[in-house]
Amino acid sequence: MKLRAQKSYYLLICVLTLSALTLTLTYYKSPFVHGQGYSEERAKWQSSHHYQSMLPATADNILGKFDNSPLTFNGNTTLFYKKDDEYWVHTDDIAGSSRDFKIEFTFGFDPLQQYLVKTESGKYQVLPIFWDSRPAEQGGQRWAHIYGDDHIAPNDRLHWIQPLQNWNGMCADCHSTGFVRNYEVSADRFGSEWQTVNVSCKSCHASDDYSDFKTNAIGNWTFAEGAVTAEWSGEPRQSREIEVCAACHSLRTPLANSIDPSLDFLDQFTPTLIQSPQYYPDGQVKEEDYVWGSFLQSKMHASGVICSDCHDPHSLELKAPGNQMCSTCHMPSEFDTPSHHKHQIGSTGAECVSCHMPETTFMQVDARRDHSFRIPRPDLANIGVPDACTSCHTDMEASAAAKSIEDWFGSRPDHFGGTFAAAQADAPGSAGELHTLLANEEIPPIIRASGYQILINFPSTETYKLIEQGLNSPDPLIRLGAVRATNILPPNRQQAVLTPLLQDEYKAIRIAAFEQIETPNSSSPVRREFDVASIQTMWRGEGRYNLALFHQQRGNSDRATELYLQAQQIDPYFSASYVNLADLLRASRNERMSGQIIDRGLRFLPDDPDLNFSKALHMVRSGLAPAALSFLEKAVLNAPENSRYAYVYSVALSDLGQPQKALDVLKNAHTSHPYDADINMMLLNLYQAQGNWKEALIYAKNLSKLQPENININRIITDLQNRIGN
Repeated sequence: MKLRAQKSYYLLICVLTLSALTLTLTYYKSPFVHGQGYSEERAKWQSSHHYQSMLPATADNILGKFDNSPLTFNGNTTLFYKKDDEYWVHTDDIAGSSRDFKIEFTFGFDPLQQYLVKTESGKYQVLPIFWDSRPAEQGGQRWAHIYGDDHIAPNDRLHWIQPLQNWNGMCADCHSTGFVRNYEVSADRFGSEWQTVNVSCKSCHASDDYSDFKTNAIGNWTFAEGAVTAEWSGEPRQSREIEVCAACHSLRTPLANSIDPSLDFLDQFTPTLIQSPQYYPDGQVKEEDYVWGSFLQSKMHASGVICSDCHDPHSLELKAPGNQMCSTCHMPSEFDTPSHHKHQIGSTGAECVSCHMPETTFMQVDARRDHSFRIPRPDLANIGVPDACTSCHTDMEASAAAKSIEDWFGSRPDHFGGTFAAAQADAPGSAGELHTLLANEEIPPIIRASGYQILINFPSTETYKLIEQGLNSPDPLIRLGAVRATNILPPNRQQAVLTPLLQDEYKAIRIAAFEQIETPNSSSPVRREFDVASIQTMWRGEGRYNLALFHQQRGNSDRATELYLQAQQIDPYFSASYVNLADLLRASRNERMSGQIIDRGLRFLPDDPDLNFSKALHMVRSGLAPAALSFLEKAVLNAPENSRYAYVYSVALSDLGQPQKALDVLKNAHTSHPYDADINMMLLNLYQAQGNWKEALIYAKNLSKLQPENININRIITDLQNRIGN
């Protein structure tokens, strides 16, 4: 009886095991698990940029002409050729010589295709020479260089074999599915892995049956009676889709080893906010921003529009052509008419995107539209930003275009771009304008969050109050922006207001708070998150540099020194690691070693302005002030935007008996930095020394506007006016 029971038991186990195995095999063979059951969606995906994001270098995928014809770019000769069924390139390497590399993968397909090669230590690099896949009549069907005619030398960080062109760190997590970076810090190598070579279903769908976006709110965009713009009618909209798209369509720093579409964006990345040099002061795209940062500025986003309202999520194409797409939500009788767009029907100017989504061309041929859906503002030309009107009408002055806009639509409202530009230039009264902007809840949260990065230039009781209010904002981007501004708070106060944010719901905010606290708890869970996040960028100079700075600010000089040296080794053309280590050594009274570090950096980067400035200061401290002038001159020449360099150079010139040259340097700098107090003061002093009271009075009055409470400046103005006789 006992034996029969045992046999029955084992039989049951076998049956259950076979059943489970059958179910497992059925699941993994299911077409829905692999996206094959959705035949329409799959067909759309196979025609998309996602499908073509990265593919093996085979005859079916290669678009370029690999015919061994010599191509000369930047003084280097490159040959693309075939060897049996493989594709190869003979081109320059990091030493300035040339060698052969096997093409492993293609990158994209329209309007250009790039190619990927494998180098040492598990690293893949993206070649700068691409195949222009546009039709020949549009200038395509040719080889071209992503930097055009700019010469990219091997000691340029943009050279194709440098860390900034590394696929594992820069590109892979968005071009492949299930990518895991696996960077080994001590060995400076990658053990990267991925599930699918291109962007496939699991890049966006966290559920195995791809039903995670089926829960999006049910409803439609409808026009209320008499309305000219549609509103959402139905269940409340969810932002989950934007979170998933943002993982790749944004400028951001990774916080984890891979992307998980089930997690929130701010639990995986720290985003780049609206700041220079990626954006103009008014939020327009300047460098590649991948859409998210622009879209969050828009009224579309504020109204609940999501990506798939306009783009098919599988083909990525627009759901309707041209103005028909916009007419989905904007009444064509109101907007798609000459009374609104002021252009001839059927012309380029009559297309909605021409005015509201202007293009910027990247990589020579890739024109991308700004997704902030902005109104043309030629009246902002005075802050150095482009506008859609004069970008097309190149023979028209911005002032004339602004007058036309005002005649047609009335005066334009104030724009945050004017406030940002004034505050960045430290213009009189700009602090108050920035305070008002940050408190204005009608301004998009991403703009207000970005404003905190400028607010740190204006320490005051009101500024401290605004920062603390931002830390308690219900919007996570504003909290993140406010955290970054807390470094101007007194240390004790900073620690007190940031400690609660170590428990914030989003990892990006927890880590940002941890980075700012002067004495963080090394055993806290956030410390472990910080350590993991740090590894994700340590394959390039910035990663080790930032970690070195973290330790340096907390008095751990030995660890900081170690990390600065590592940064120099893995990324020798990143100048900040030399400059900061030299400063650290100088602070520890090791002037000789400080000078040696600067000289090492200059051997790699002889024209770098920061290294030349550091070298000049080192020579002054060493009693070699006259010899420092050539280094200061080079620093000013190569960094004209740095007012500090111009000021120090002019002081040195004046002290060494060259006041006229000092004046020339300062006047040139004043053109770009009219509100710089040091430059105005130096100009005042030099003109006073010459007895040129009228010129001196100009700069004294400038200083009075910048420092209205400065009694001494007011006395100087009175004295100068008496000397002039008015």
